[in-house]
Amino acid sequence: MGWLHADDGNGAHEGWVVAVLSGGEEAPHDTFDDSEETWKRRVNWAWSYKYDGNEGRRRAQGIRVVCACGWRGPRRPADFADPDACDERLQREWVRHAEVSLSRTLTERLQRLLDEVEDTVQALSFPLRPGGELDEQRPLLAVYVTTRLRNGAEEWQQEAVRAARAADYSWDEIAQALTTSKQSAHEKFRKHVPESP
Repeated sequence: MGWLHADDGNGAHEGWVVAVLSGGEEAPHDTFDDSEETWKRRVNWAWSYKYDGNEGRRRAQGIRVVCACGWRGPRRPADFADPDACDERLQREWVRHAEVSLSRTLTERLQRLLDEVEDTVQALSFPLRPGGELDEQRPLLAVYVTTRLRNGAEEWQQEAVRAARAADYSWDEIAQALTTSKQSAHEKFRKHVPESP
């Protein structure tokens, strides 16, 4: 049981913490949910007592977050005194991985909104016919609407790139979301995005 997320069409994204043992191998992640101790600590904490080196148990040499899609985060130190901090740090790493992976996967709501805008603009774009309903056939309104959308989209895109950079996403990650190259993304947006010192 891990941090459940969505499916990007290439596989589900579910993350969990695993202990990295002395030989570098990963301990299996816990899937049980009937243990009171695990329930109290949450399943992602199980490494902190199952691999603590006490009572003959193996001791974790580190921990990492892994995802059902096959992605593995870097090995991190295991802090047995404060597993909460480890869990939060690793969860942030996984959320970042999932955000990058899902950056081109539209939610159902966004897909419905985009489909509705597209259908409306296409309906407005039909040429006027005698006897046609003015509300339904307005090609000049379609021109105006698409112009507003294009101009707005450029501003929204700049703001989104600024927000992504402020959240410390790399130009590579931003380029993936823009479906372009890192160089093209940087050239287009560098003047709109202040670089971190």
